[in-house]
Amino acid sequence: MIDKRLLDEDEVMQICFVTHDAEASARWFADLTGKEMPPEGRAAEPEEAQAIYNGQPARVGCTIRMFAFGNIDVEFLQPGPEKSAWRDLLEEKGPGCHHIAFRTRNLTKRNAYLEEKGHRLLQRGEFDGSHGRYAYYDTVKDLGVMVELLEFDKDKEPQGS
Repeated sequence: MIDKRLLDEDEVMQICFVTHDAEASARWFADLTGKEMPPEGRAAEPEEAQAIYNGQPARVGCTIRMFAFGNIDVEFLQPGPEKSAWRDLLEEKGPGCHHIAFRTRNLTKRNAYLEEKGHRLLQRGEFDGSHGRYAYYDTVKDLGVMVELLEFDKDKEPQGS
């Protein structure tokens, strides 16, 4: 049985590497693995993303290249020049693993659990045509990377305010 404090599913959905050049990193990875070079993706436009960074509304952007594997996605993310959870870790540690992502059906409940554990919400926003949202938590001191939660409207639980 899965411990429901954090997990809704017994799997990691994604691992993300932050980089100065998502295209070059993805080319290297495609060559290494033999996978097709994925198309370039971008963060949602600020009006759609409604991003919050360090508790304040923020305009954050990034370029991504996402490799789909049978059991996990591997993402290469190049942050825009503005301050963000992505840019912060890239500047602090250099290129490398930024986060591991878990899918959740109840971001409100999981957010409360992580913050009770001392893992502050660093950044959140909407994605996928406003059909879902992401949230990054400061787990770097304990894990070496951030934890991201992904919630999709199609399978989210009813949540209190």
